[in-house]
Amino acid sequence: MEFFDTFDEDGVFLCSEDEHDVHYKGLWHKVIRVWLYDNEGNIYLRVRGDDKKLDCINELHMRSSESISSCFDRGMFEKLGIHFPATAHFEQAYMRKIRVHKVFSDNSELKDNYFLCDYIGEFDKNTNFFIFSKDTDGLLEINAKGILRLLSTRTGEIVGYPVTPHGVDFENKKLITMDDIYESPNEDTYTRFSNVVSAITLLSQKYQKEVSEQEKLKKLAKKVEEENIKSHADDNEGADIY
Repeated sequence: MEFFDTFDEDGVFLCSEDEHDVHYKGLWHKVIRVWLYDNEGNIYLRVRGDDKKLDCINELHMRSSESISSCFDRGMFEKLGIHFPATAHFEQAYMRKIRVHKVFSDNSELKDNYFLCDYIGEFDKNTNFFIFSKDTDGLLEINAKGILRLLSTRTGEIVGYPVTPHGVDFENKKLITMDDIYESPNEDTYTRFSNVVSAITLLSQKYQKEVSEQEKLKKLAKKVEEENIKSHADDNEGADIY
């Protein structure tokens, strides 16, 4: 039996409760959703094993006394068999409250009240991951802005590239339509992706700007060095070297 930390509706910690009581009593708890991106503006989506739909990497309950980063790491390991590097960028993209109330045929109830926290982590596409989970059938690299355009119009198609343990397979591209996207019954699909994609876009733009500034500094340093060398050469021109 797993235990989860519980909270009031304002997010103030209350106590630790077992999984059954959390859902029977409708106690607020945290669910972490794992998303991966790179600094080139791509999002990495898991191919679900059952329906072959594209989804986030993982969505899992945060265990009692478990840190958010540890939960994120566990989520990656469950689906891709790798741990999240301590040096990789990681941050929260969005948080919302979700209420699910179901009554079953035997009159039993499920009250699932949780804080759904979207977290994004930087992914190295050359990581030697391996898929051992039956509910995972692969990994695709997709342009983040492109998938948001698809979700906003719900028409057309975009390109995705399979990611293998040896890197991205650009030779076997996949054409993605809305039929390929997993849609949760509890959430609007565009809303599900929009804040995550916005965070990925901002991080990618920031990274590209930093790279551009570093290149400018390198060129400036090289130019100064060349001018100094030329200046010294001019100073020595015509000098008696004997």
